[in-house]
Amino acid sequence: MDDKKAAIIKILEMAIIEEIKAKNFYFKMSAQLSNNEAQSRFRHMAEAEQEHEDILKAWYEETCGYPFDESKTQSREYKLDIAEPEQNATFVDIVKLIAKVENKAFRFYAAAAHLARTPEEKRMFEKLASLEQMHADQSQMEVQMATNESLHFSEDDIPWKI
Repeated sequence: MDDKKAAIIKILEMAIIEEIKAKNFYFKMSAQLSNNEAQSRFRHMAEAEQEHEDILKAWYEETCGYPFDESKTQSREYKLDIAEPEQNATFVDIVKLIAKVENKAFRFYAAAAHLARTPEEKRMFEKLASLEQMHADQSQMEVQMATNESLHFSEDDIPWKI
């Protein structure tokens, strides 16, 4: 196996493992929320990560000639260096974390595009990078909306005079 193919396989393995972790994380966060819209948002994110996982697994099988098996991966040394929130993190804490994680995934796929062996591989990594950047931007916007929103009113504006 040539060095470039081995590098691509290692990238695919790391990407699959991280997409699985991301999917599981989003499902876990969704299950803990009581707000239906917030639950839906996290389920949607988990489903997007499942799509990324499926794409990567198919690509892996095409590249290697056999299906992905985590126990047979070339390397397990890749770890995200994102600080974990407190156990009782708020929704905003989790969305901040997601923005960082998705941005890290964007950088990972953007760097992988430079190592691609074919134009098709390059396009696939660039597509995944774009999707991850979109997720990061959306999460960052949600953080800004939740933390920077300032609403002004007077006592006279309050209905039912509580």
